Amino acid sequence: MDDIMKILASLLLISGFGLVACQSEQASAPSASGATGETQLSVEILHSDPSLSGPRLSRPKISPDGRMVSVLQGRDDDATQQDLWSYDLQTGQGKVLVSSTDLLGAPEVLSAEEKNRRERARIRGKGIVSYSWDEKGEQILFPLGGDVYTYNLVDQTAHQITDTEGFETDARISQSGRYVSYVRGNELYIADMQRGGRERQLSYGATDLIRNATASFVVQEELARSTGYWMSPNETHIAYSQIDESPVAIEERIEFGANGIENVAQRYPFAGTDNVTVKLGVVSIKGGRTKWVDLGNNPDIYLARVYWSLDGSTLYVGILSRDHKSFKMLEVNPLSAQSRLLFEETSSTWINVRGGFNALEDGGFLWSSERDGFRHIYRYAKDGTAQQITKGNWPVSRVECVDEDTQTIYFSGWQDTPLERHIFKVGFDGTGMTQLSKGAGVHGASFAKNCSAYIGTFSNTTTPPQTRVFDNKGEPLIWLNENALDDAHPYAPYRASHVAPQFGQLEADDGTKMDYVLYKPTDIKPGERRPAITLVYGGPGVQRVSNAWGNLFAQLLVDKGFVVFQLDNRGATNRGKEFEDYLYRSMGNTEVKDQSVGAEFLKRLRFVDPERMGIYGWSYGGYMTLHMLAQTNHYQVGVSGAPVTDWALYDTAYTERYLGNPNETDPNYTKGAYETASVFAHIDGLTEPFLLIHGMADDNVVFRHSIKLMAEMQQSGRHNMRVMTYPGEKHGFRNKANQIHRDQEILNFFTAALQPE
Repeated sequence: MDDIMKILASLLLISGFGLVACQSEQASAPSASGATGETQLSVEILHSDPSLSGPRLSRPKISPDGRMVSVLQGRDDDATQQDLWSYDLQTGQGKVLVSSTDLLGAPEVLSAEEKNRRERARIRGKGIVSYSWDEKGEQILFPLGGDVYTYNLVDQTAHQITDTEGFETDARISQSGRYVSYVRGNELYIADMQRGGRERQLSYGATDLIRNATASFVVQEELARSTGYWMSPNETHIAYSQIDESPVAIEERIEFGANGIENVAQRYPFAGTDNVTVKLGVVSIKGGRTKWVDLGNNPDIYLARVYWSLDGSTLYVGILSRDHKSFKMLEVNPLSAQSRLLFEETSSTWINVRGGFNALEDGGFLWSSERDGFRHIYRYAKDGTAQQITKGNWPVSRVECVDEDTQTIYFSGWQDTPLERHIFKVGFDGTGMTQLSKGAGVHGASFAKNCSAYIGTFSNTTTPPQTRVFDNKGEPLIWLNENALDDAHPYAPYRASHVAPQFGQLEADDGTKMDYVLYKPTDIKPGERRPAITLVYGGPGVQRVSNAWGNLFAQLLVDKGFVVFQLDNRGATNRGKEFEDYLYRSMGNTEVKDQSVGAEFLKRLRFVDPERMGIYGWSYGGYMTLHMLAQTNHYQVGVSGAPVTDWALYDTAYTERYLGNPNETDPNYTKGAYETASVFAHIDGLTEPFLLIHGMADDNVVFRHSIKLMAEMQQSGRHNMRVMTYPGEKHGFRNKANQIHRDQEILNFFTAALQPE
């Protein structure tokens, strides 16, 4: 800690990496690409209101009675301020049900726990950010300002359920509408609406270290489980987790804000260190003694998933081993809390836990698994026997709806190209496979509970996000948000300069096909060579190249005259497990080889100047930027945002999944995996100029990653690094002024380095 403070002091007091080095050169951009008179994008415009992508309907749901669609919708003057809307399914007419600002009457102040929960869930909006229906279609529950509200469809009025000093989080309404559940002060509560909202506490024993009904940091961040409790469908029991954070090491993290400095003692499980211990309890909805589920003899596990059978008689519990190579599904009797092993999946590399459970009326369930190499749907009987339903060298993204009356499963995925996503249906027996969605691009669906209709979303690289209601045969019914790119659209002034990118494939050293996307300015003259910027991510579990709307920063760079390139190297998701497995124990190696293939391809293009190439990435992409600069000579400059620099400083669940345990005595240890993957193993090659950006309150890739890099650069006497830090910002920037400032810094840096006047 003393060393960190010394480095921070040097950052604040010494101009070498402090105030002077953080000031961008105000280089002007070259003449814009495209025809004369075209309106060009700017950084300020990218972050303006209304959104350039047009109105966006968030979390659309068809009401239980099928008469309306509910959505969260941003405002024209502030796209992030969300209100609760409804749209009539007959006419398509919309109206505001609840105005978040009118109801609250004052600016919303979030608790630290709620801020962290939203950071983990990547929730960027404000106001009303989540809601849920009861099964009758009479009430909609939503949290706002630390309290819980319901909107009654009968009297068309919002009702406040809680009014406490504490901050209620993870609020939900039961299927019948009788119970409202929530977490406050690390304890689980329910309010009985049939008894005037009378509150009942269901869990006990919470302290600063013991937390009930709340998911741990790494489970939220890396296993996509954001909740810590589950109510049975018959509303007789609630299962909830209890975590003990005392084994987890304290990271003394200093959050620099514009108004001062805060020392945060964060329990952060660095790779190879202890995780939280976890228990799973079951308690009656009426309260009373909690029964603790038998999770096995090994306490060093991840409680990955919890589900209920439709009748509430069985609890299913998914246990992931610490090394990520075993996933066990336990069947639990909620009355006795006794468990038995229903099935186990194993992998020689790692298991991706991405949900995919649908309870069936016969007591069985549908389960999505990658056991045959691609994610497919399996039907499990109550005795644990399984039958595969979908098959092929393509993945199911998720099951969207299950119609047991017609024995039909509706799902999203792709079959022809991973650049697109479509909506399909198939019978329980695997026959009748039919694609419902039409049009090249990325489709999504939110079905009515009875699967009779769905809200379809669609976009591609030339069509901003649209929302339309379809029947279950894929025939369109009404528009909810046509979002036509006409003269009234916010993006209309920039249509003329918009570039439809080119997609293609390159071969890795073993012949594996890798998808890329290329943006080329339209005004390149014969014989002219332009500077090129590679946008990189490169890490597992993420896909960047797809036929979807959204990469307006790339369009901005094209407007400024740059060629823009992006490649999904081996390790990216949505192309089968074998494609991902290339990164097993090979971070900082395989991706560098593959991105080098992309760089060589760029150099061979007749319109690219190979002596003016840059690279930019954030998070894992920031890590990759440093590796590409250090291990190769492809690029003249780079921008590294919030990078991991040493995997020993990242969390257990993510890092050990791919690199194993860093402790030599651990069975999951692989010699050299961490050392080779570290940026510092290649630091001697980091000689090109680069801009380092990091939020000083980052609790995911903690600021210490950049501090360690700064210290190494200083100690070695290097002056090719510039630094821009942002007080108060976490991993994903939320302050609009800071977003604008950051993107302008990036643009200025590349312009000055690659396009000097």
